[in-house]
Amino acid sequence: MAERGATAARLKTWPQYLLPQHGLTRVANAASNSRWLARPLISTFSRLYPVRLDECQAPAGGFDRFDAFFTRHLKPGVRSFPGDPDAFASPCDGTISRIGTIERGTIIQAKGRRFSVEALLGVPEWADAFGSGRFATIYLAPHDYHRVHMPIAGSLVGDARIPGRLFSVSQTTSQAVDRLYARNERMTALFETRQGPVAVIMVAAMLVAGIETAWGHADDRRPGRSIRKRAFDPPVDLARGEQLGCFHWGSTVIVLTGRDAPPWSEDLAPGQRIRLGAKLSR
Repeated sequence: MAERGATAARLKTWPQYLLPQHGLTRVANAASNSRWLARPLISTFSRLYPVRLDECQAPAGGFDRFDAFFTRHLKPGVRSFPGDPDAFASPCDGTISRIGTIERGTIIQAKGRRFSVEALLGVPEWADAFGSGRFATIYLAPHDYHRVHMPIAGSLVGDARIPGRLFSVSQTTSQAVDRLYARNERMTALFETRQGPVAVIMVAAMLVAGIETAWGHADDRRPGRSIRKRAFDPPVDLARGEQLGCFHWGSTVIVLTGRDAPPWSEDLAPGQRIRLGAKLSR
């Protein structure tokens, strides 16, 4: 039964290898920034997906581009964070894809599929800090809030922009494509915190390649042809809950913690919906 499911997932996924992933994403980006297409795109999207417009801040005249609608801000007070300042919180709205312990330097992607922390981070010297640590993978659906916030207070010491493929990050694709998150285009950020090292990875996908960070520039949304790594001296201090970045269209966020960080809450499990600010650690 499991083998039939895996075969079905591979059959559904193989066309993605043939599609011009980056070309389609450039077309989607142009459409999402067109003022002419804003109204029909927003109207159609709102009918197809359960968007919580009551939670977002909308301009008086409405959104002038679909991208502005997609990267909408939340109203103040609609999300709350744990009272304990040392508790980890969810960095985004979404669904938990996988959550658990990093074993032998690898993370579980789907049943029977694992990938290395080193490959995910794109910076080999960062990987040792997360041996025997923990990970949480959160998928952002199209209707979710697409801004990403700090799960814990910390100081940004480095980031990397990593080029790659743009496979879909759906459950079906994660069952069929080896090392999915370590193959797709992504941004990785390394933080020093009171709870030890923490990494936040924002993974792009087809139609979802624009990743903007709070410390970067608006024209720095896409990687180049090779990995671009930066060190920050002095580090950039960010409070828990402060905005870290956003997806121009949306995908997946992965949080890594070191071995000395508190364990994840036992109440969390794959497939569970989670909101920005919800408690991740015990």
